[in-house]
This record gives sequence, C-alpha cells and structure tokens, in this order.
Amino acid sequence: MNGGEAAKSFIDAMKGNPMALALVVMNLGLLGYLYYEGIKAHDERQNDTELLYQNRREVAVLLARCTWPEGVPLPEGFDAGPGPRRK
Repeated sequence: MNGGEAAKSFIDAMKGNPMALALVVMNLGLLGYLYYEGIKAHDERQNDTELLYQNRREVAVLLARCTWPEGVPLPEGFDAGPGPRRK
C-alpha cells in the first residue's frame, strides 16, 4: 500500500466519524504552529544572545582602557596597582 492509498483508506475510515477527522486536522495544525513558534523563538534567543555578547565585549574594551587619573587620590579601601582594586 502506497501513501496515497493509505491516506484514502484513512479518510474513508473517518467519514463515519467527522469529529475524529476534525481532531486529527486540528492536531496537525497545532503541531505545525508549535514547530513554527519554536523556530521563531530559537532565532530570537540566538539574536538576543549575540547582542548580549556584543555588549559584554564592548564593556570589556571600555574597562580595559580605564586608568586612574594622575594626582587624584584613590578612594578609601582601594589599592594602587595596574588599576584600582579593593584591598
């Protein structure tokens, strides 16, 4: 039995109970919708993650350039070194 014959026999079996056929169609539609939403959510998550890492890279570059100005005393509790750090 090929796919066309199997589908035809399924439809013939469901003719006696149209509510069951409607449930099968609705379930297939729901599966398609959930698959589409899953793909869309994955793409959004991937984009958000890339934006997060890009932001962290930019902050890291800015922090790497930070130095304490000459002649300005360090706040209490910080130690001089390559950059101000807590004691």
